Amino acid sequence: MDSADKGWVLVTGGSRGIGRATALHLAKKGYDIALTYNSGEQESQSLSREISDLGRRALRFRADLSKKDEISRFCSDARSQLGKIFALVNNAGIYTGSTLKETTDDEWDRVIGINLSAPFLISRNLADIVTDGGSVVNVSSVYGFRNDPWGFPYQASKSGLIHLTRALAKALAPRVRVNAVAPGYIRTDMNADGWTDDDFRTRIERRTPMKRWGEPADIARAIDFLIDPESSFITGSLLVVDGGIGI
Repeated sequence: MDSADKGWVLVTGGSRGIGRATALHLAKKGYDIALTYNSGEQESQSLSREISDLGRRALRFRADLSKKDEISRFCSDARSQLGKIFALVNNAGIYTGSTLKETTDDEWDRVIGINLSAPFLISRNLADIVTDGGSVVNVSSVYGFRNDPWGFPYQASKSGLIHLTRALAKALAPRVRVNAVAPGYIRTDMNADGWTDDDFRTRIERRTPMKRWGEPADIARAIDFLIDPESSFITGSLLVVDGGIGI
């Protein structure tokens, strides 16, 4: 464990899945962790205790990131309570797998709101409190560059997030680096319907060159790499962590 004090990392959607794994991994590396959550009150409390047990500070912010007023309130609270942050990880996201005809207006608005609008609004509001040499990392998906005939708002949001990453990288350089990570099929709560289904899980394993589903820790390590000061010449990049399924 790295005992050095490296500053705050803010992880949206940090109470479970990739966000939780990232928070714990970075806490072990010496970062203090702030996280957002919506419905995961108990999970966020448990995670905060684990971070504290590692000797790091932990702060929680409850916010529904599909609502602009809650994003604004959260950003205001983060500015006042954190002061400066070393990195912002825009991880919060949701998935719906509806077909074209089944996709409702509300579904489109909510998925785009959380997956794409929220990272933009949070980055716009908090980029100036990222320390010089710090980072923003956006969690996209392999479905940001590949597609299937379902999950339209999800695919559109993750593709947009890749382009947002590149635009932010130019806008915030050279003071702050901005990169994205694109997970493949990861064993998280969001994907539970897939990896607990024997037929679907096996089909994905066969299509993946590495012959397995990814773990949240695989993505946490990639995010750690991207925010590391030794990666100081990497910005505007997409790090694909998908076991090769996107090839």
